[in-house]
Amino acid sequence: MPRIVRRQLAEILADLRPIAALDVNKLAAGSPEDLFLCALGFEPRCLTLPGRLKEAGYKARRVAYFKYSTNLDDNRVNLPELESHLQAFTPNVEPLEADSADFASRLRALFDLVISEALTRSPRITLDLSVTANRLLLQCMKVLLEYDIQVRIIYSEAATYHPTKTEFEQDPAKWEAEDVLGLERGVSDVTPSIDHPGHALDQLPDFLILFPSFKPERSKAVVSFVDASLLANPEGKVVWLLGIPHLTEDRWRLDAMKRINAIGVDMPQYEVSTFDYRDTLRVLESLHVDKSDSHTITLSPLGSKMQALGTALFCYMHPDVRLIFSTPKEYNAALYSEGCKDIWEVDLGGLGELRGRLDEVGTLRIEE
Repeated sequence: MPRIVRRQLAEILADLRPIAALDVNKLAAGSPEDLFLCALGFEPRCLTLPGRLKEAGYKARRVAYFKYSTNLDDNRVNLPELESHLQAFTPNVEPLEADSADFASRLRALFDLVISEALTRSPRITLDLSVTANRLLLQCMKVLLEYDIQVRIIYSEAATYHPTKTEFEQDPAKWEAEDVLGLERGVSDVTPSIDHPGHALDQLPDFLILFPSFKPERSKAVVSFVDASLLANPEGKVVWLLGIPHLTEDRWRLDAMKRINAIGVDMPQYEVSTFDYRDTLRVLESLHVDKSDSHTITLSPLGSKMQALGTALFCYMHPDVRLIFSTPKEYNAALYSEGCKDIWEVDLGGLGELRGRLDEVGTLRIEE
């Protein structure tokens, strides 16, 4: 007998392309891409992919790199080499101020120009998110998903992330203390996303989903912003999404994250891959199904880059969810990451097709 069923995310997850090792030479051997995007940061990784693409002979018709308003002196050290690499791709290289109020409109203007130059072709854009802050990544993905373009995401994985296991075990309290620099220090602001403001049509209880970082004050600031009473009495209204590193030798970071953020075994929590963006999408969708009818959902993506990518697709599917960012006052440029282990890609393909697949979730169909 025919019945009406609702399409679930699990039915389309297998269609989303996985993260895979990037073949730099293969990418460079193709026809010139329409736009290459990257960020200028203090981590040497901002130079890794552009440098290897330059060596391989990669070409693009246009290039833009994002500039931050923080750590200006540290970032400036990498600027000459980055520009040298990028100018080998094309003479059309321009900076974009990532923290300016008109960033989204300038990014749209750039995409409109690229589309006009491509004429009848579907433009091909590559985004190197190796040193993009999650806040910037979410902004970029929000704008990208408005267009029918071909998009590849690339991520250079650091060879060493701090703290190392030895550094943490020698002095765990250093990484728990709020007044010690560590990877970063303080909170300059807690800001609701203007791109993902959520819907507050009903006066429903708050439900907060947190991807924590290695500095507990950032998560505490987000909780306090939503409802200060949740710091002392979360009452099941705060759930933690804890990252599982993809390499076995890094799995100790999961327990370290729990300790640093004082996440006890009795607190609601899920373990989520730091590497497979589809796992983030799966867990977030499950929580949304469970809580969206009874709560106002707020999400703070302070985790990995791939978790932020999964968050971006989740927020496209559910504009009712509010995003909140917690920005440090200071980054420790000397102790963030070192080297590059591997370079990875997520070829999202045509974003029109991707949106179509995501839009199917929740739709009804008749099943025989």
